[in-house]
Amino acid sequence: AGNRYLRGSLYMPALSASRHDEHVKGYYRHLIEDRGLKKIQAVCAVMRKLLHAIHGMLKTGKPFDGQRFYVLPQAV
Repeated sequence: AGNRYLRGSLYMPALSASRHDEHVKGYYRHLIEDRGLKKIQAVCAVMRKLLHAIHGMLKTGKPFDGQRFYVLPQAV
């Protein structure tokens, strides 16, 4: 569902970010382990959240901030 061009454009960045950016990776793992989503569902959720982050970056003119994307839980 949704715009196929946006889906196609955000799929690989979402996969790459979920492997290499620690905050996006933490969000991805949270979705799979804590919320019980399948991997493709988690990638779609990351795509949607990246889209919101891109919109916010364009609107405010600020660079990407991983802390605002997902706050990692503190290790005890």
